[in-house]
Amino acid sequence: MTEKILATISVCESPGFFITAEFSRTGEGMPDGIAAFIAAKLTLIREGSTVRKFVFQEGEWRIIFTFFPTDRVVEERYALKNKVMKRRSQKNDIDDAQ
Repeated sequence: MTEKILATISVCESPGFFITAEFSRTGEGMPDGIAAFIAAKLTLIREGSTVRKFVFQEGEWRIIFTFFPTDRVVEERYALKNKVMKRRSQKNDIDDAQ
């Protein structure tokens, strides 16, 4: 079902934004309100909201959407970070200190 949801998200018009979806809780059946939810959040952003993370909940589903602008560098607080690289860096710092 998550592939079907991702396909729905991919066809939603979101000019100027790349949208990621994190499934924090899955459910049965297809949630109906995803397209309307995305459209409403894009409207909020265009009206000046600086928030870029929104939580969609319908039935058992809980999906966290993040809207990344495509015309500028992503703000640090929303940047996707490679946790493996970060852990390696911390380990190297510890090894260097010893």
